[in-house]
Amino acid sequence: MLMKLLHRLWLGCVLVVSMAYWAVGGLLLVLAGLVLSPVLPVEKSRALGQSLLQETFDGFLRLLRLCGVFECEFRGFEALEGVTGGLIIAPNHPALWDAVFVIAKVRGLRCILKASLMHNPFLRGGAKLAGFIPNKPAHKMLQHSIEALRQGDRLLFFPEGTRTRKQENAVNRFQGGIGIIATQSSAPVWPVFIETNSDYLCKGWPLWRLPDRKIKLRITLGEPLASPPDESAADFTERLRAVCLAALSKEPKTAA
Repeated sequence: MLMKLLHRLWLGCVLVVSMAYWAVGGLLLVLAGLVLSPVLPVEKSRALGQSLLQETFDGFLRLLRLCGVFECEFRGFEALEGVTGGLIIAPNHPALWDAVFVIAKVRGLRCILKASLMHNPFLRGGAKLAGFIPNKPAHKMLQHSIEALRQGDRLLFFPEGTRTRKQENAVNRFQGGIGIIATQSSAPVWPVFIETNSDYLCKGWPLWRLPDRKIKLRITLGEPLASPPDESAADFTERLRAVCLAALSKEPKTAA
């Protein structure tokens, strides 16, 4: 009983430290955006923002790993080494912090972000500096995403559109935007399969609620999918979801 209480107190301290980390990091990114955006060309400003955000996310994960909160195994990401040109990274979305892990691992990502999060004080500075694209209005999101891919950018796009609902089991139904963007841009889509042993930060899990055990994740990069000229956006979307479902069903629901 005492050990359990001490563990909960420790997790509470980690939560406070984490919030402080994001408060300071978010403020610094806002200041960086205010200072650098007006004086740097858009491409250089964006590249710098992506680098700063990646370092910030990686630092946060190092902090949590040091505190013993989680373990994460990345698989297959070496396949991206040397890959150039526009591409889409498309993970399933079991928890709120999935983007943190992927952005910390993959360089140069522009994220398709929920429009409301573009106003989040912890995220808005880094998101704007890194050139993140709000998901609303939808027609502008599609236009900006296709243009970005044709210019050789890398996009992070969660096809479920929101965190996986428990009743949907492995993944929600995929939103049609991923198919439209893939077929219109001809950019390859690299699926990412995220598995975890915990419901921490899943849909409906409040941010202040502590996990009940050490969180283990396995994040695997799949083979890229290309859209042939005669494939419809809807067919591509369903094919991508089928690949995701097949990959997640091959492994236990909990990470190793």
